[in-house]
Formats: sequence, C-alpha cells, structure tokens
Amino acid sequence: MMKLLIVDDHQILRTGLELIFETVPDIEVVGLAENGVVGLALARQQHPDLVLTDIRMPQMDGITLLRQLRQEQPDLPVVVLTTFDDQAPIQQAMQLGAKGFLLKDADQATILKVIRGAVKGETYLEPRLTGKAFAPHPPAIDLTSREHAILTQVAQGLHSKEIASNLDVSERTIKAHLTSIYNKLGVFSRAEAVAKALQLNLIEL
Repeated sequence: MMKLLIVDDHQILRTGLELIFETVPDIEVVGLAENGVVGLALARQQHPDLVLTDIRMPQMDGITLLRQLRQEQPDLPVVVLTTFDDQAPIQQAMQLGAKGFLLKDADQATILKVIRGAVKGETYLEPRLTGKAFAPHPPAIDLTSREHAILTQVAQGLHSKEIASNLDVSERTIKAHLTSIYNKLGVFSRAEAVAKALQLNLIEL
C-alpha cells in the first residue's frame, strides 16, 4: 500500500484528489495539507511514500517544501501538481529532483500513472510543460544606476523636465536615458516601461 501526502492550498482540489485515491486499492492518503509548513510537519510525522504538492501556496510554497524535503528525506519522491506553467519554478523543481509534473486538469489515469511511476523512480513531465521546463531563461535586464533612478522617478509621476532638474542634467540627457530604458525593456512608452519594470521587480513604488 502506497502512502500519499497531498499538499495544496485549494480545499476543493485536495478533497477531489482524495476522492480519486479512495477508489484506488493500492494508494492510501495519509495526510492533507493546505501549505508547505503543514505538509512538512505531516511528512515528518506520517513518513509517506510520495508527496503530491502544488507550487504556489501561502506561508511555504512547493519549491521551498521540495528543498526542505530533499535535505530531510532525500529518497522521498515528490510530484508537482500545478496550474502555473511558469518556467522558473518548473525548472527549480526539476533541479531539486521532483519526480513528476502535472497540470491540475490532468485526468485520473494520468495522475495515477505518474504517481505510481514516481514511486518506482521514474520521472514524468506533462507534455504541455516541456517547453517551459527546457526553455532557456530570458536574458536578465540590466539597468544602470542612473536609468534605475530615472525610471523610479517616472513611476512616481515626474516629467522629464523635473527629473532633469532633480538629477542636475539636461532634459535631452533624460530623454536619451529613457530611449535606452525602452530598448532594454522592449517597450514604447513611459506607462509600458513602468508596468514592465514593476512586473520584473526592477523598481519599487
């Protein structure tokens, strides 16, 4: 009998998965956790044969949980279940040795196949996630300290003339820096530049 621990912050999904496994004779759900903190405590207590975890959760996410489990129970297989097909966390989970990657809309047969395979040491990646997992990281955007200062002031609503006065340079210099910023961010306006910089955590408001 395989002992399974489910870690996901959505109660409906946890319950739905539990119902799936209740109909399967060789799998027993030994714990349900709403975040990585509870999941880690249950893993220490229940000693499951496999952990099925979401990536994005409050308090402790799936990547942090995976990293912690690698240290404490390195032989414990972990399958990542997610709707979030972002490249970085998938690649992080792969580097940390996750044994399977499933989107939450995977059917019952696929979920069971992956879980049983993971316990045997097999690795499975949902085909729709393959491109994300093996795509190269996008190049880092490197703003100079002057560009960072200018963009921050743009985000605060200042015009080129005001920024030029604050930095004691000409307005033409500010416009040249803005052109460079637009090119680096791949945008065409102040509003787009601010939105993209906030999205990439290049500036803070």
